[in-house]
Amino acid sequence: MGARDAAGERFVPIAILPPARGERAAMIENSDAPGGEGENHGLGLTAIGPVTPERKVREWALVLQSSELWHAVRYTHAGWVLLVRDEDYAFAASSIDRYEAENRDWPPRRPRERPRHPPSMVAGVAFAALALFFFLVTGPASGGGRLFQRGASVADLVVGPEPWRAITALTLHADSAHVIGNVISGTIFASAVQRRLGPGGTALALVASGTIGNLANALWHQSLGHHHASIGASTAVFGAIGLLAATQLMLDRAHDKDSGEKRHLLQLVAPLVGGLSLLGALGASPRADLGAHVFGLISGAGIGLVAGLSLRNRPSPRGPLVQVALGATAAGLVLGAWQLALHA
Repeated sequence: MGARDAAGERFVPIAILPPARGERAAMIENSDAPGGEGENHGLGLTAIGPVTPERKVREWALVLQSSELWHAVRYTHAGWVLLVRDEDYAFAASSIDRYEAENRDWPPRRPRERPRHPPSMVAGVAFAALALFFFLVTGPASGGGRLFQRGASVADLVVGPEPWRAITALTLHADSAHVIGNVISGTIFASAVQRRLGPGGTALALVASGTIGNLANALWHQSLGHHHASIGASTAVFGAIGLLAATQLMLDRAHDKDSGEKRHLLQLVAPLVGGLSLLGALGASPRADLGAHVFGLISGAGIGLVAGLSLRNRPSPRGPLVQVALGATAAGLVLGAWQLALHA
């Protein structure tokens, strides 16, 4: 049986004559093996191949060298071939077959993450509703409407008598560019998170991370003596980035524990480095509230670590009723916060 590569394709041997003297300079020969170049065998040669890349044919050459078979590597227009004597062909081909069979799954491929939840339109619908709320209800912040006066995250009020502003501010936007940017980025990242946490779990996690991020941002500015106000869903959007990074980190650690692999420090922190890179690329513009973005990322990462522990211990997804309950809780928090804001 002819030699096969890792894909299982069989190589048809091509009988050729011994190479001419002028061609020997282009060949990589095993001159240490018995019957090397200096011997005149008076026999034809058989080529095993062609194969690419060159690394593969060199691996085969090492297999034959370990068996002390005369061989030579030659490049042709079809690829690399391994030349052996006619009388050694059967043994050489079977040796290469065994080598390929033993190394077919090496190095082992890292298994891809299996999504725990099917794709869902919930994230897109939720952020589309946020856009409609802007275009049909609130309008831009320059109008100074009542909703902005009641719902903006003013640091002194959030830390003081009106903590619900940390939630209502997530639904307010300065202008159309602001809301469209958050809708696009939020839909992308939230859709990725919901494959792990489900649509309801993602909705609650985003509202929680955005709220905690706004609270932390208000505390920070109050401690500095700043009169600070912020609006926008970007705190929750960066919470989604933190959720993705932290859950990926926890899933990587779970995979390493199951497989016995050990990762370098850079591989362990790669998801968090990716999240910080997105923070720098998307959240550090001159007009952006960098503090809200940073605290949103941190709060999302903290929630993601807790959620990641749940994903490691419970590989199967929760039932739809649980997702509905989680999503209803998230919606209830937003609606309840607005009720408090409008009747305070």
